[in-house]
Amino acid sequence: MILITGANGQLGTELRYLLDERGVEYVAADVAEMDITDSKKVDAFFAEVKPTIVYHCAAYTAVDAAEDESKELNYKINVTGTENVAKAAAKYGATLVYISTDYVFEGQKPVGLELEVDEPANPQTEYGRTKRLGEEAVEKYADKFYTVRTAWVFGNYGKNFVFTMRNLTETRDTLGVVNASKHLVTTIYQMTLTKVFLGMILLKKS
Repeated sequence: MILITGANGQLGTELRYLLDERGVEYVAADVAEMDITDSKKVDAFFAEVKPTIVYHCAAYTAVDAAEDESKELNYKINVTGTENVAKAAAKYGATLVYISTDYVFEGQKPVGLELEVDEPANPQTEYGRTKRLGEEAVEKYADKFYTVRTAWVFGNYGKNFVFTMRNLTETRDTLGVVNASKHLVTTIYQMTLTKVFLGMILLKKS
């Protein structure tokens, strides 16, 4: 059985539709069904569902707010919540797919040079720091796992930069964008990313 956390978010929603199209059975959980920050509720949910694959899409992703007013919530979801999910995955024998981010890196790589697989992590933001701590929790507590680091995800579901810019062009003649990134970024289409997730299931079964 597949379990999707953060099932109502942009990646979780895309993954649900992809699995529906392929007739793959799954259980979708968002905060109403399973509050990942509550270890007892996570354990009880895993005990009932008994998943074999867990796509951990739940995350706090408001990067700017994570630096200030939502710093505590950011930590609670990205670190404590991920630790709870990782422990439950290990307890019930599930493979965990953890969705992380390029924010775990410092972003100082010269343009044209790609990050290596074993590139040292050095987050410069609270969001990046908590996602890196989430990675470490997965590495520490999960027995079987994949960590997928992604960036600038866009698609038909949820809020994202690409679609926000597209919508603004319909109402404005000019657009102003703050260049907060010192490195070249590559957008990733939600559907492409979720197809990679699905491929992981096929690889596991082969």
